[in-house]
Amino acid sequence: MKHYVLANDRADLAKTGPEVPERIKYIDVILSDTRALASAEIVVEFYHALNSLVENCSYVVNLRVSGNDSVGGPLYWAGRTAIFWGDLENNWDVSGSRRSWISQVLNLSSRTVLVGGAVLLLVQLGRAGRNIVAVHPNFAAAALESGLESCGAATHLAADGHPHSATSRLSALRLLSEFVSMDHGEHIADALRSYIGLTEPTQKHESRLAAQLVHRAKGDLLVMRTLDAMQENIEDPLTISDLSRLLKTSTRQLQRRFLSKTGAKLLSTYKELRLERAQNLLQFTNMSQIEISAATGFSSPVALKRAFQRCYKTSPDDVRDRRFMGSMAPEGS
Repeated sequence: MKHYVLANDRADLAKTGPEVPERIKYIDVILSDTRALASAEIVVEFYHALNSLVENCSYVVNLRVSGNDSVGGPLYWAGRTAIFWGDLENNWDVSGSRRSWISQVLNLSSRTVLVGGAVLLLVQLGRAGRNIVAVHPNFAAAALESGLESCGAATHLAADGHPHSATSRLSALRLLSEFVSMDHGEHIADALRSYIGLTEPTQKHESRLAAQLVHRAKGDLLVMRTLDAMQENIEDPLTISDLSRLLKTSTRQLQRRFLSKTGAKLLSTYKELRLERAQNLLQFTNMSQIEISAATGFSSPVALKRAFQRCYKTSPDDVRDRRFMGSMAPEGS
């Protein structure tokens, strides 16, 4: 079993709100054999991206081959999601002890997803008459002959009922994003879909920090307008009084509203947005640190470095070194 604890990449943002114990959610991606390991990495990437957007919750992903280890009891599966990672060509092997292993997972998991050919597990285990599932055209004839009811040829996923299903591995990502909407709200789900390319971006700015704060503020209009204004003025930061005039509100009201809705201070957030932009430029461009400091409203590379180290506990030089050298970059260069 491959076990992934996915870093959440949230930097200092957690410190701006009230301390809330972090919840851990577990996802077991179950494979028919080891040949599917590479394709299942996309699920790991999906939850890694989600961890960077949500607060007070982290997802841990396990990749398992069915029947290769102990199935786990009710306590193990409480609150855990099982994803049977099928393909578009093959039935699942349920020979020998695998039949009992798979049946136990279907019975015990809190949320079960059948992908591609894995929907035929319901036929193989004698459960065909109990569910309506999303069936890929490759398996439609077999499903029809076996009494497995399809939710329609034009339907690529079935989010209702238990188990859930998706016709392919790509449509499975859309289904998983539906679960994100159920668990974290549609705002985070939309931000995630845009972030990983499932949909075209709908937001003016792609900022994980802004997405988290909008979610925390429950879509408060003034908070959203404030974040948009700050992100539009990264290179030449506005004063708080200029920002309040732009938003047609008083300085005091703006600061109080922002703090009460997000738990974050306005000035601190503005600086974090600028630092987030600087981090992106360091990672993904060849701009010099003089150019980056100017592009993010810092008076000099020295000022950027001081603020960057306080926020991220690393230096701009280290981030730039990792861009070119990866893990071989020397520490503290």
